[in-house]
Amino acid sequence: MQARVPIRSIVALAGLALLVAVPASWATDSCRDDVKQTFKDCKAGAKEDFQAAKDACLNRDHECVEVCRANRYDCRQATGFDAAIQQCNDDLDNAKDICRAHDPAGSDARDMCIDQAQVVAFQCRDQARETAKPALKQCRKDFQACATACPPASPQAPADPAQCRVDAKNAYVAAKAQCVEDFQVGKDACRHRDHTCVEQCRADRDVCFHNPNPPPPGAKDQLEADIAACDATRDQAKATCHQLYDPPNGTATQLDDCIDNAQVAAFECRDQAREDDNPAIRSCQQQFQSCAQACPMI
Repeated sequence: MQARVPIRSIVALAGLALLVAVPASWATDSCRDDVKQTFKDCKAGAKEDFQAAKDACLNRDHECVEVCRANRYDCRQATGFDAAIQQCNDDLDNAKDICRAHDPAGSDARDMCIDQAQVVAFQCRDQARETAKPALKQCRKDFQACATACPPASPQAPADPAQCRVDAKNAYVAAKAQCVEDFQVGKDACRHRDHTCVEQCRADRDVCFHNPNPPPPGAKDQLEADIAACDATRDQAKATCHQLYDPPNGTATQLDDCIDNAQVAAFECRDQAREDDNPAIRSCQQQFQSCAQACPMI
């Protein structure tokens, strides 16, 4: 008589067969998802340690200040600011979809349509900030009052609170850098690429982004310089607005409209700078991809 195989064994064997049949890309995706989640957890842990260290520098009970932070978050949500910003961004995505549906790829019409949608979204976000500014300011004031009222964490306060905060910030920066390094090691392992080789590719990409011996400037250095020029022009325009419309020369509405126009012009300037400089940035990224793909498998 033939022995019967237990049902649980059949299920286990079937599950093993499914695992064997899973495409390598699925396994890679799962690996990257795990590495990404570990990275998020690492950054969250670094931030928590930083906040605890800051509270200790100010000799405030950390748990008490954490309650204040939670209240500040609730206060911010109650202002509707984040929801308003999200709505602006959602409307922008919808407008872009309409542009893509109506105008062919690469056409001036599509580019102009998307540019106009981005300006509208910028104005929407700017208005959301102006509307929520008083409430957000009150949230910050309430947080400061709450945190200041927290009991001391220790009978002996740090001798140099300012240096203590500097040390805490430096430790936070180092912890985040370690999170990034661990993330990159994990990603390279998921792709079965030699980490040392890929790190050299990253170093070459950084030189492409930030050339230490210009000219020419690095791709991102050029973008940062162009954006800084846009912002400098905006600041000068805003100063002119104040000269023209500060009372008694003008009205608050005239001043606000003038500043809004300067901010929109600066936004358009920055957007054009990104369009002009992105090809060089993409070239750096493509060079990195080619370099990393050529790294030996492990």
